[in-house]
Amino acid sequence: MSFIYKCPNCGNNVTTEQQVTNITCPYCGNSYNTNANQQPPQFGGAQQQQQQYGYQQPYQQPQYGYQQPYRSNDVFAEGPSGKSRGIAALLAIFLGALGIHYFYLGKSTPGIVFLVASLITCGILATITSIIGLIQGIMMFCMSQEEFENKYVNPANSFPLF
Repeated sequence: MSFIYKCPNCGNNVTTEQQVTNITCPYCGNSYNTNANQQPPQFGGAQQQQQQYGYQQPYQQPQYGYQQPYRSNDVFAEGPSGKSRGIAALLAIFLGALGIHYFYLGKSTPGIVFLVASLITCGILATITSIIGLIQGIMMFCMSQEEFENKYVNPANSFPLF
């Protein structure tokens, strides 16, 4: 004959071969008095499960220790870094000659290079930098958020062009 006791601390069932008054839970290590928690003895063999009616707990998705990869089709949704590829693309298309999209992405060195190149040359290099910005903006619209994060927000180099 076996006795089943429910641990009040962790909720696990503790099975013993004999009736006891004090027991230590092997799962959480909590010691407790079993007089109040004793369940009727259950015998070996196939145990019949009784069907329970009434309130059912809603399904809860299990929590994992890692974050799921970010997947969104919305161009203007912010990614894990807080940067929107849609806003960066629009800044690159309309203000690419000044390098404003680089400042938005937190890359001040290429932003300063584009800004100085446009201002010092009085617009001669502005056409080249604006064409580069236009190409970058179109590429940002066409790539996924994950590719955008890897290429422009968290790159290995500090001057991401194409």
